[in-house]
Amino acid sequence: MKAITVTVAEGKRDFSALIREAVEKNEDIIVTKRGKPMAVIVPYGEYQQSRKAGAYRKILEARAAFVKAGVSASDVYRKSKSELEKRG
Repeated sequence: MKAITVTVAEGKRDFSALIREAVEKNEDIIVTKRGKPMAVIVPYGEYQQSRKAGAYRKILEARAAFVKAGVSASDVYRKSKSELEKRG
């Protein structure tokens, strides 16, 4: 995927064109301030994929921690169910 770099000032001048370019050309737009990257404009589909990948990574990390601690999924389920029943 290509990336385009623009300054904040350039982004302000033609924001709608940047959005259009990101979507139509599937490009990331890196917005800089005084030469330092500050933000990225990405197509929404790419953003969603990134969020899903991050969430999946967190699930795998939690699973690894449970395995390392010797805790099974059924143990977690039973304990969670018990805690919820106490609240109800």
